[in-house]
Formats: sequence, structure tokens, C-alpha cells
Amino acid sequence: MIRAVLDVNALVSCFPAPAGTPAILIERWPRREYELVLPEHILTGVARAWPNAYFRTRYQGDEPQQALRLLRTRATIVTPVTTIQGMTNDEEDDLVLATGVAGSVSHLVTGDRGLLRLSTYLDFLYSPRASSLT
Repeated sequence: MIRAVLDVNALVSCFPAPAGTPAILIERWPRREYELVLPEHILTGVARAWPNAYFRTRYQGDEPQQALRLLRTRATIVTPVTTIQGMTNDEEDDLVLATGVAGSVSHLVTGDRGLLRLSTYLDFLYSPRASSLT
């Protein structure tokens, strides 16, 4: 089975998306077409992002809390390895890579330009706009 990490920007785009790759990614996960691997720091980032005005207009009522509950109970939660440091210019990006290593993932889905620049070196990085998970 495919094991994948979706970073914060990919996850927050998935849940309110009515169509496109982000919507497909989140539809396929509960059907167990892939295993979603997440660390606590990505869940915290998602919880911080959803109250943003942009997302508040896309959700109704307690949908963000329901989505976060679903992520916390159905995703495989891992602790990032501590050996990934300085691979990127951003500590958060290093944590995403460290999560991929800790979770033995085959796919890391991101829209982050800093991480996508590493795609020539890492074969598990994918943009949500062109992910092989879809």
C-alpha cells in the first residue's frame, strides 16, 4: 500500500476542495487507497491554518473540527526522525522530510516550492497538482 505524507498546505487545500487533485486525494484516503502518515506538527499547522479568513468562508459550522478529528483518528501518527536537519532552508520543511523518513513513505505531497526543489534528489516528492496518487 502507498504510504504518503501530505504537508500542511496540501492538507488544508484538500478538505474544502470541491474538485481537482486535492479533493481526489482526500476522497481516496478514507477508502484506504493509501495510508496517510502525519506527525503532530502537521496536525497543529492544519489546526492553525483553518481559522484563517480564507478557509472560514469555505467551511460551515464545525467542519474544520470534524476534519481534524478524522485526521487524528484515521491517519498513522509518527514522530519525525531527528537525523534530518539542514536539508532545506526551513526547519518546518526539514520536519516534513523527517516525517517521510520516519513513516517510510513512498509519497510526499506538497505545494511548497522549497520542498519541490528537492524533487530531483528525492523520488517521493509530489505536487498536489500532479500527484501520482491520483
